[in-house]
Amino acid sequence: MNFLRPLRIAIVSLCVALSSSTQADNLLSVYTKALDGNPEYLSVIAGYQQAIEARPQALAKLLPQIGVSGEAATVSQTLSGRFFVGGVGAIPTSGADVNRTDAFNSVGYQVGLTQVLFDRGLYLTLDTAALEVSRAGLLTYDAQDTLRIGVVEAYFAALSADEELRFAEAEKTAIEAVLAQTRDKSAAGLVADTEVQVAQSQLDLAAAALIAAKNAVAVSRVQLELLSGGTRFGALDGLSKTYLPAAPQPDSLDVWIERAGKQNLQLKAQMLATEIARKNVDKAYGARWPRVDALAAYTYQYAEGGISNGIGAEGNRATDERVGLQVKIPIFTGGAISSAIRAAQAGVVRAEADEAAKRADALRKVQVAFLNSSAAIAKVRALKQAVQSTTASENAIRVGYEVGTRTNGDLLLALRSRYRAERDYAVARFDAILNSLRLRAAAGSLNHADLLAVNGALAAP
Repeated sequence: MNFLRPLRIAIVSLCVALSSSTQADNLLSVYTKALDGNPEYLSVIAGYQQAIEARPQALAKLLPQIGVSGEAATVSQTLSGRFFVGGVGAIPTSGADVNRTDAFNSVGYQVGLTQVLFDRGLYLTLDTAALEVSRAGLLTYDAQDTLRIGVVEAYFAALSADEELRFAEAEKTAIEAVLAQTRDKSAAGLVADTEVQVAQSQLDLAAAALIAAKNAVAVSRVQLELLSGGTRFGALDGLSKTYLPAAPQPDSLDVWIERAGKQNLQLKAQMLATEIARKNVDKAYGARWPRVDALAAYTYQYAEGGISNGIGAEGNRATDERVGLQVKIPIFTGGAISSAIRAAQAGVVRAEADEAAKRADALRKVQVAFLNSSAAIAKVRALKQAVQSTTASENAIRVGYEVGTRTNGDLLLALRSRYRAERDYAVARFDAILNSLRLRAAAGSLNHADLLAVNGALAAP
């Protein structure tokens, strides 16, 4: 009944199996918690469960409708007038004046069956319900993609904060060492006091940066907690130092644009919404068609007194059995049907406009994601080289500082350049992975295997 259940069970089982061997949380363990606890995703799942009930409800109206009704009453009846006019049986009579008050009990029941033989509106409602279920399924898959992207974004934001904290701590430690060495040189008269002041100012800035970095780590964990519905996370597996993101495959923007035009989930859902709107126009016109029902009913009545068929009697019993057809044809409805037709036609125009907007948005997203992904790959390569260059530069300047040919300002600048390059390199790798996943999501081809691949690139801290 729920097409998501087997997929969800497989995802959770696989996530648990892959994450149980480590103490730190990884991407899949965070994703598993989000599947169970993210309120927005759970809302979409509930919406899908609600939507799939539309079809059985529509089908039920085309099936036989059987009902039973009954009544039991105490009746106080007063009758006055001339009754039995025309005779009773073969004996002619001019009637008799009756003035009677009677109190008696009455019971009765009816069993009825109605079967729709023709109702164009109900048939179209059944078709529309099937489309609504399909659309709800697509929106559920889109919500799952949104959750995947959101989890990866929050996870990498947390890793970026961790990296920033690591760099801030390392930078502060390195500046402290430089400051201590500068003070020793100043005490020996090898450098001026201004060199000490410069190093102290850099240390103060590094201390402030460390405070900000610690706060960023705390904020990133709060974001993960909110995303997962309240689960708290501590240490996270980081991206392997040897991992290098690959270019999107196929490396052709035209191919990705074509895929997005056919597979983008939001676009496909809106295309179904347009088809539903057209069905609604047919349904509105269908209100002008006749409705034909087959009817069958059995009625039983019993009264202890009163007047029955003009005869005063006690213990009256009556039964009624009938089978027939009922035809309803709308002749005049006050303009309601014409108004419904106009409203449905406007709904088609709106749905077509929304479809065009979704198509343009899908193409824009896939182009932006492809360009960002390609640029991020090139940026990763460039920053990897920059890390090597700044490290070599720092080492050379450190040697010069040791022999007195470079100032501590030169060394501090070299340290800051290296840490900035390492930080930018880490962030660029995160961005490259994110843009690759966004590209696949925009093209409607993001799946759980993509998360597995990213998780496989992580390593314990």
